[in-house]
Amino acid sequence: MKKIHNRLALRFKICWPIAFIIALPVPFGALATAADEQNSGPQANSESQQSQTLNRDTESNVEQARDRTNIERIQVYGRRWLPQTTSAQGSFTLNREFLDNALKGNGNITDMLLFLPGVQGSESALSASEQAEIRSQLLSISGAQPWHTAFMLDGVNNNSYLDPGSSGRSPTAINDVQGHPEATFVNQELVGSVTLYDSNIPARYGAFNGGVVDMQLREPRLSPSFTLNYRRSHSDWGSYHLLDLREYNEDAEAEALDVDWPEQPNFDKESLSFSASREISDNQAVTVSVARTTSTITDISLQDAVQTKRESISTAITYQLDDIVFDRIRLNAGYSPYTGRHIITNVRDSEFDLEGGGAKLSLKLENELWDGDWSALFSWSQSENSRTAPNLFLPWIRAQGKSWGIDSGQPPLSVEGGYGDLDKTQTSWSMNTDYQRFLGEWLGALHSVDVGVSATQLDLQRERPNTAATYSSAWRDANIQCNGQTIDCVEQTYQIPLAELEVMLGGSIDFSNPEHVQAYADNLITRGQFFRYRRLYLAEDIAVSLQKASVYGEYSLDWPRLKLTLGFRADHDDFLENLNVAYRSRIGFDVFGNDSTVIVAGLNRYYAANLITYKLREEQRPYITQYRTLSGGVVGPWVTSSSAPRFRYRFDDVRTPYSDEATLGINQYLGHNAIVSLNYVQRRGYDQITRGPQQVIDGLTYLFQTNEGSNQHDRISLSYNQAWDRHALTFNVSYTENESSAESYDGTVVGVPEDELVVVRSLNDQLQLLSFDDLTRRQMDFSRPVTANLVWNARWFENFSSTLTASYMGKFDSIIDTGLLYEFERDGALICENCDINALTYPLFREYERPERLAFDGRFEYRLTLANELSAAINFEVSNLLNERTYLVSPGTAGIEVGREFWLGVNIAW
Repeated sequence: MKKIHNRLALRFKICWPIAFIIALPVPFGALATAADEQNSGPQANSESQQSQTLNRDTESNVEQARDRTNIERIQVYGRRWLPQTTSAQGSFTLNREFLDNALKGNGNITDMLLFLPGVQGSESALSASEQAEIRSQLLSISGAQPWHTAFMLDGVNNNSYLDPGSSGRSPTAINDVQGHPEATFVNQELVGSVTLYDSNIPARYGAFNGGVVDMQLREPRLSPSFTLNYRRSHSDWGSYHLLDLREYNEDAEAEALDVDWPEQPNFDKESLSFSASREISDNQAVTVSVARTTSTITDISLQDAVQTKRESISTAITYQLDDIVFDRIRLNAGYSPYTGRHIITNVRDSEFDLEGGGAKLSLKLENELWDGDWSALFSWSQSENSRTAPNLFLPWIRAQGKSWGIDSGQPPLSVEGGYGDLDKTQTSWSMNTDYQRFLGEWLGALHSVDVGVSATQLDLQRERPNTAATYSSAWRDANIQCNGQTIDCVEQTYQIPLAELEVMLGGSIDFSNPEHVQAYADNLITRGQFFRYRRLYLAEDIAVSLQKASVYGEYSLDWPRLKLTLGFRADHDDFLENLNVAYRSRIGFDVFGNDSTVIVAGLNRYYAANLITYKLREEQRPYITQYRTLSGGVVGPWVTSSSAPRFRYRFDDVRTPYSDEATLGINQYLGHNAIVSLNYVQRRGYDQITRGPQQVIDGLTYLFQTNEGSNQHDRISLSYNQAWDRHALTFNVSYTENESSAESYDGTVVGVPEDELVVVRSLNDQLQLLSFDDLTRRQMDFSRPVTANLVWNARWFENFSSTLTASYMGKFDSIIDTGLLYEFERDGALICENCDINALTYPLFREYERPERLAFDGRFEYRLTLANELSAAINFEVSNLLNERTYLVSPGTAGIEVGREFWLGVNIAW
């Protein structure tokens, strides 16, 4: 690929990459040779990761014009450690070498982005279960929810639209499957470079309200290469803090002390990956990358240790053909499934399986066209989000015969079962084409244009193969007759008949006599009880489709000291039927004309992804509410409630949510390969979808969704990056304020389906019934006011290197899922007619002020050369180096906090 050489480009190369790269030893120093340029590092300072260099014109006047081409479009190949640039767009690029030296954790590429300014991860990632987990971590960019991030993999959208908001739910969601914003998990082994955009995002990217994570697969190499990695982490290598902060009933605390608790979680994680690339002929090359990560996890359930398993596979095959019909043809295929065996904590016989991930296929064509660069991308992908589980969920009262539960809560429960099978599938076909061209020089500025169009068809399917039932409101009665209903009703039974016991006690049972009461209790086998309430989730098979089209354009003007980009993006779909036109603009001003001080600013609008999951939700069958009564000691049959509403969702005349962004920043080059940046990002979110009014039509309660929600995000970030000799340092500190409309419509839970309600215990121990949607909208998990990150990479000797990181989080309020059920009083008229039900059980969440936390992590590697171009290395990673508390176990809960943890790995490279 041709490059442009000009005075600004030359000055930029001298001031930035060459000045500090040449001074650094391997791996930071030395530009790649010309022969290796198309196979080595990433685009260091390109305006877009997918933009290409402009073609050289042989005429001298055009050449002189191009001598002042926008420096942000220059490709600088070579080793580049620091992710910070002076670009007007808010982007950070991590190349393959950065990824090789970074801490990898579970190996998912998104897990390695959490140190960047404007990015926050979920608190749950620090829990003991997540430490053993292998799913990709959730991340928030510029204050948005995780599912408002656009994930791109080699130009193909990698977002899941199977209700990605359910990623914040427990894996045990009743009428949904725990989702994830990413359709497939991408292991870092597959990736050549990754660029994260947090502000001033180019118009080629759409369907997000937060930011963009653009991952590029490894490039096929002309010279053969091979890497093999094996990594392992085991619970025996780590340190853990066992905490039981629950409030037990009566003498249950002493009972808990007698339990033989495991001293630590018992997990074993392994990761095996390899990547191979070679030239097939002079114009053909292929790359194959495969990674497999497994984990065996021990959960604490019913005062015992229960083993569960996970497996995640990432694969990518890339075939590249040059100069046949097109300048370049690139074919990519990948298959990345995820499977997990789970349990519902403290619920008997609750084992269930989750399946996710899927397959992708894409074809990319590149060619010179009309003195510009043209590309087209055709892709197909399919992913799933499915569950296999028991069909009945029964929360019995903890009593004789049903005494396996934890003696905690009011009343204490013994729960068994699950929420049934549920299969969800997403299939996507898409086509997009882009064109970039240099237009010439007018009025002292270089002009260029970047335009593109795309079309997508998205199909979602949801299937519940069998009816599932969720029970509640258990009632105890010593004299009930179940009338043949044995699944959800138990009669009281005794070791010897009561008549014989009365004879043994002198003719009758005196319940005022403690000895008689004890004898009666000892004689019990099962305590009589039955359920008075249940919800039936009927079998269903739903398929919905959505077609959408997009067009974008950007016009760039480049003066010697001023660079201005004006753009737009328009999106339309056939569901909400909105035409969303967004403006994109950014500007960079070189204050002194020597690239040392650059002021950047921007005004942008971002429209959220049109979640086709709304369309799927409209088609869902409402659950049926049933109740039964007790008459003369006989349990009656189940009766369908006519007063309990049956809910359907409607999204009529709903506008697409959007955010308006204003940015202002300054990037200062300090000399000695150092850059400091101060940036302010303001986001104002409008037309956020919330629960609106309800209307009863033909016996169904329609919940109309409206655009009454809003949110705002303000962040100021200070970043410092420097590379020198054998060291490289990146540091950032951010102050963030997030606000959002937290309640829907009238602020009550009237009109909210029962399976979407939760109980929240506030800091002052006040209990509130709240919809899970409103709970999520509070964004407390991604709103830490003060965060700071530091990464220090060093090569101490030719064969030994290290990477140390530090992360700080100030104290903040959070809401955690306790894993318990709470029986909350309800108006019986909302449940059923002529029945005696005034309380139902709901998941219990608790508000908690997390203390400030400072954590240190490290990675160390020793590499030896075994033969010509063949080397081997041993490395190990340590997280929570100082073995500090994570404060994930909060008051009212019990569990294990992760202390110091290790990964040990070996690597062979050729």
